[in-house]
Amino acid sequence: MRLRRQAVLGRPEPEWFFSLRQRLATTPSLILIGFSIFTLAVLQYYHRANYRDPTSYFFDPSRAYQRIYSATRIREAEAFIDAAPKVPGPTKPSQQTPVLCIGIATVARRDDQYVRTTVGSLLDGLSEEQRHHIYVNLFIAHTEPSKHPIYEEKWVQTLPDNVLHYQHANMSLIRTWEDGGWYRNKTIFDYTYLLKDCYDTGAQYIAMLEDDTLAVKGWYPRLLQALMDVEAAMQRRRGEKWIYLRLFYAEELFGWNSEEWATYLSCSFVTWIIVTSCLLGVRTRSRRLQLLLSNASIATISCVCLPALIGLYFMGGRNSTSPFTPGIHEMNKFGCCSQGYVFPREIVPPFLEKTDLVTDWLVDMMVEDIANDQGYVRWATVPALLQHIGTTSSKGWGFDETAKNLWNFGFELHDGLNTQ
Repeated sequence: MRLRRQAVLGRPEPEWFFSLRQRLATTPSLILIGFSIFTLAVLQYYHRANYRDPTSYFFDPSRAYQRIYSATRIREAEAFIDAAPKVPGPTKPSQQTPVLCIGIATVARRDDQYVRTTVGSLLDGLSEEQRHHIYVNLFIAHTEPSKHPIYEEKWVQTLPDNVLHYQHANMSLIRTWEDGGWYRNKTIFDYTYLLKDCYDTGAQYIAMLEDDTLAVKGWYPRLLQALMDVEAAMQRRRGEKWIYLRLFYAEELFGWNSEEWATYLSCSFVTWIIVTSCLLGVRTRSRRLQLLLSNASIATISCVCLPALIGLYFMGGRNSTSPFTPGIHEMNKFGCCSQGYVFPREIVPPFLEKTDLVTDWLVDMMVEDIANDQGYVRWATVPALLQHIGTTSSKGWGFDETAKNLWNFGFELHDGLNTQ
């Protein structure tokens, strides 16, 4: 093998090594080396920053479900419930119509009764004036209410404005659903029954919450601001009606959904065309750019680096690379589930007319089907004001795994925000 002399160390250099060094010194090679270093840095960043994004390739369930803020909030809510025996029952100025009626239907669960924490988190931190605006309607949804473990607890007698039981209802039918495990029929009946009772209070808005949710501290003023924003937005949309403001949503449904594959593909292709065209156009500006942006260099950028960058963008996860901005957002699709809806008063009568106990649906399915059929607009608050904390489903053993994974990861960031 022929050898070339190298001044450094006075050793001969093999020709293959000399040739390799020349190739690595070319612009396309330098581009690839620099891009490889950049890619490794991005992958390391994604691994550290995106592990809580369920739409990301780097999602890590073993760390993602850690209760960061909700653990603190649960302690505050439980402390509030523990102090309930010392708290007098709610008093309101005579003839005052509530701004918000909160309806919570609860049934006994096998283990923890999360409804304690739900009620505690809603009431903890409220000022006296704010408490006067709110009517808490707790529905113990059992034909024999005493079967619920909370029935005789002191806080049940002092904290809610009303403890609702079945009245003027077909008790034999409800008992059949109850004993036979017909949770779909009974859940729909309970939901509409409670919604109607809240409507009868005259409240301007009605919040229907599940009994295993956790409210952020300072939720009420945030909710009022969000409702004002929704009302203002709807005034600009003549002829349309809105059905609810969502207080909880599951981020995992807002990933790169297959229904939108054509949009992703077209946007990626347009990006590729624009960047490649810019590179071809820029190099005509000077001779120096012509040397740097040779055909080989442009091919390296367009055919290797740019597709890899697009891939990195999608791997990062939609909630990380294209997150919702704080505020209200129209959410007519993918907004699971029924943990917390706030209905405007005027939508309740036409909504109740569309409900039935025959169609085989769950609460969220029913609401979404009616909204789609009637063309109602749906809104959501970002960040979410509620977290789902139930790990034991009220529907039975087969639903526990789903309940455990029903989570809003952004809620846990409230710890670093102003929650007052």
